[in-house]
Amino acid sequence: MQSRLHYLFRSTRGLCLLAIGLVALVTAIWMTLSGPMVEWGVRDVTVNLLGMKLEPVQREGRIVSLYHSIAFAVVAVLVYLITDRVPMKPQQQANINTVTTVGYLLAMFSGLIFGYFGQNWVFHGLFLVGQALLFYAGILLAVALWPFGSEYRQRDPSYARTRGGIDLERAAFFTMAVCTLISAIFGAIPGAFFGNGFVSFLSEDVVRDPVRTVLQSSIIGHLHIMLTLIAVATCLLICRWFDFKGTLHRLAMPLMIFGTIVTSFGAWSVVFTAAAHTIIYVGSTFILLAALFLVIYAWGRLISDRLAEQGIEKATFGQKVKALVHDPLRFGATWQMVYMNFCTTFVGIFMAVKLDDLIRTMPHREERITLAGHWHMLSAIVATIILFYFADMIGLKGKVRRWFGWIVIIGSDLAFAGATIFSLKRLFVSEYYQQGIVNNTMLMMDIGLGAVLIVLGIFMLWLLVDLFRPGGRWSKMTTTIAALIVASSLLAGCGSPPTPPPGLSQFTEAGADPEAWVTVPAGPFPMGRDEIETMVDEFEIMVTPVTNAQFAAYLEKALADGTLRRDGDVIVAHYPGDAFNHGRHEKEYPPGDYPHFFLGDPANRIVEDGGGFAVLPGYENHPATMVTWFGARGYCEAHGWRLPTEAEWEKAAKGTSQRAYPWGDEITPQHANYYHSRDPFETAEGFSDTTPVGFYNGQRYGDFQTVDAASPYGVYDMAGNVSEWTADIYPMIHYRYLRGGSKADYAYDLRTWSRNNVEPEYKSPSIGFRCVR
Repeated sequence: MQSRLHYLFRSTRGLCLLAIGLVALVTAIWMTLSGPMVEWGVRDVTVNLLGMKLEPVQREGRIVSLYHSIAFAVVAVLVYLITDRVPMKPQQQANINTVTTVGYLLAMFSGLIFGYFGQNWVFHGLFLVGQALLFYAGILLAVALWPFGSEYRQRDPSYARTRGGIDLERAAFFTMAVCTLISAIFGAIPGAFFGNGFVSFLSEDVVRDPVRTVLQSSIIGHLHIMLTLIAVATCLLICRWFDFKGTLHRLAMPLMIFGTIVTSFGAWSVVFTAAAHTIIYVGSTFILLAALFLVIYAWGRLISDRLAEQGIEKATFGQKVKALVHDPLRFGATWQMVYMNFCTTFVGIFMAVKLDDLIRTMPHREERITLAGHWHMLSAIVATIILFYFADMIGLKGKVRRWFGWIVIIGSDLAFAGATIFSLKRLFVSEYYQQGIVNNTMLMMDIGLGAVLIVLGIFMLWLLVDLFRPGGRWSKMTTTIAALIVASSLLAGCGSPPTPPPGLSQFTEAGADPEAWVTVPAGPFPMGRDEIETMVDEFEIMVTPVTNAQFAAYLEKALADGTLRRDGDVIVAHYPGDAFNHGRHEKEYPPGDYPHFFLGDPANRIVEDGGGFAVLPGYENHPATMVTWFGARGYCEAHGWRLPTEAEWEKAAKGTSQRAYPWGDEITPQHANYYHSRDPFETAEGFSDTTPVGFYNGQRYGDFQTVDAASPYGVYDMAGNVSEWTADIYPMIHYRYLRGGSKADYAYDLRTWSRNNVEPEYKSPSIGFRCVR
């Protein structure tokens, strides 16, 4: 046992294996808290078994804690490997590894305990101490990697070096370490601010804000550059694996150093210049060129080594290709570098170029999905590269090596391609038709990523068994490396129209009176997740969203009296325009005609009927959808009413006390209509349709029992069914804000303070509205 403990805590291979086990354990447990596991009831089992405290208001903060806990372990593994592969004094290696181990273990466990088991501030303090130790370990690493001393001069001219013999590959490691330390400070300072009182901040939530504070911009820069620097560190390690040298090496290392510095500066510069992205693109180009030179060298070496092994002097093209892919581990590590460009680099550039024309015409939630998927894929692809190196280091051979390598390559690439298509699906299919793509994407995810996870599970089990075998492979290995695979959503299918939901013909009556109004009294209430005291005057609000029957009647009347007019398949009306403040990405809306409703869309529940309009049978009491913000505003004004402000909407939803949902802090499928809540209006293929207004009123519908989910003032459908337009227009922001979440959103997006936004001419089968007066 003593020898095994020595292996785990003193050797490079053992330290990495310990980090692997902890990451695997955390991933296995925490993955049960979201996605399908929630629908299957697994989350409740995990929460009850472990005694977790998952307050809805703290979700973002928990995610920050979880991400950092996993990231610390991954960074620790990279540090262990660097100290093992880059020459340094034995005492330096021991000090760095010891401080790193204590730091990441302390930060990981205290961060998760603080975030998921009640906010005990002792653990928050330990979390900060752990991070401080990791930072100190980074300083020790940078000192150990100092490239300008005489003892580590590069004498071999085959490798990149200066005239004085300075090893440029070592200098690249040193540059990466120093930039990582600066970037850590870049995140630590605003992190300390937003972490005070466990107030959290997710950068993707503010990407559309035209004005951001220095601290918000700092966190955005921190996120981007830390992922990039992890990729740089991995690339440099692969250089060591392939013994990268020669002309390409002499070209690549200066490019890597320069690219790392420029990209880092670009990420830091987001706090003071709009040109930050341009600087980042320039720096990234140099890094990509260095990686390309590594791939060219590595593929040439793979081909030449294999052909020499076979004794082939003049090979055909087919023989060269076969030689290239003969070893899936060494080929896979470099192939993933190339494949990364298709899934992240090119997609990122495309998003940046087409940001205003395509990406930001979608709801904010869709942009958030794309951004989060982009960042997760970069992390996951880097992790697979490390995984190939790991498998090679432990000596996988023969058929096991080939099976392992090809399963990881094919499975992960299938998943990453799917993630790319999933994140961009709204560019080529409407929301109404997307469920088929979502379903097939998830199926491909299960096949691709599931295959990878199974082979990883077998691999880890083998390592665990080997650890407890006398004289096992663990006692003979000289080095090892760890991998973390974090992947999101995944591959594609074809959109298809949904079948009618089973409850459509059975349950047609409204569960609350669509003509009813309630009074919300004047006074303060805690607005937002951070409970900012906000005052509103007294107002009346509709008990339910506007229904299809009500909106169809309005269309007929307004077209007849000239309030609305038809322009082809679009019903339009005059809008006086918005003030234009010349904000970044701001779109101008001058006075003119703007769309209120679009005819002929397959998602419409209101259709033309001779000279008038009719509602599709069964949908009369469902909320009106496919109505633009202009159309919602026009309906309210035609009746002498108006859209609610965000503050009015939120007070009507939560009352004067902080609560995650209109009825309280817990949500079940019996409370609201959200994605996969399995109500009678969800089809077999998973398409979530709207429910009649007031459906969740405590009544039983066949086998489906609802809970009375009214707000404190008796307002229904304030969470789920359809997101609702609000009135606010903010300076330099042309988007209009949506509240309440919809049938297409997960439960956490139904929280009373959650916001989404989209351009005012957008229409969706998941967006409706109600009026106030």
